[in-house]
Amino acid sequence: MESAAEMQQLLRSCAILFGSDLHLSREFLEYLQLSGLKGAYRKRALETHPDRLPFKDRLQRKGSNESFHSVRNAYEDLFNFLKTRERDALREKLCQAAASPPPFKTGGSPGKSASFFDNIRGNRGYSAIENLYSGPLPHRRLLFGHFLYYSGLANWRTITRILTWQRTERPRIGELGQRYGMLQPGDISLILRNRAPFQPFGQTAMSLGMLSEQQIRVLIFHQQRLQKKFGTILLEKQLVTQQELQQLLYEFSQHNMRCTDKRT
Repeated sequence: MESAAEMQQLLRSCAILFGSDLHLSREFLEYLQLSGLKGAYRKRALETHPDRLPFKDRLQRKGSNESFHSVRNAYEDLFNFLKTRERDALREKLCQAAASPPPFKTGGSPGKSASFFDNIRGNRGYSAIENLYSGPLPHRRLLFGHFLYYSGLANWRTITRILTWQRTERPRIGELGQRYGMLQPGDISLILRNRAPFQPFGQTAMSLGMLSEQQIRVLIFHQQRLQKKFGTILLEKQLVTQQELQQLLYEFSQHNMRCTDKRT
């Protein structure tokens, strides 16, 4: 929530770009979109740019230069306001992922899905009070989930939930083994019956002589290849829009590119 002084400054910026004859209020700012802001800025910048007065005297050019800088400053004020508004809305949306299930019907067995979402509901209070990171971005390459955390958009609990979705919705080793002809339909149930608690499926299959170590490595490779990307999970769970994801991926790639350039 902006202070009264900040609100007045934003409305003055609106008057510079859109004209003082409009009814400028908080409601105007709430409906203002980036595309409209950019269009108004381009129009006013063309009208006030000093290069449009090459044959005018110094006083006229000085006045035009001051007007152009006022237009530029007004645009930057409103641009920063809109970007902050977008990031605040996205931050709230992402943090709600750890507090309640999104409107998405997940795959897998119904029992596991219900248990998982019940667990999210049961931890509503915890996720609501978990603090967001507020420091600077680390000067190193980051994974996308870490970038969201260090950008102050999601807490670790939210990141963990998304990683859990990512793991539970990827193809299982047994399913892949059957798909690639390494296992028969009855082999999977046999391996599951003989698996010790918490023992990996592949390890049990290897101990029973049903898969070799090389075959397990191949299946794990395909499992990782077919696993949905972090951003895809955000989209499918309806936590971000396509436009929001594209902007986040752009900022993420720019950060990692800058860190790579500093090392070379």
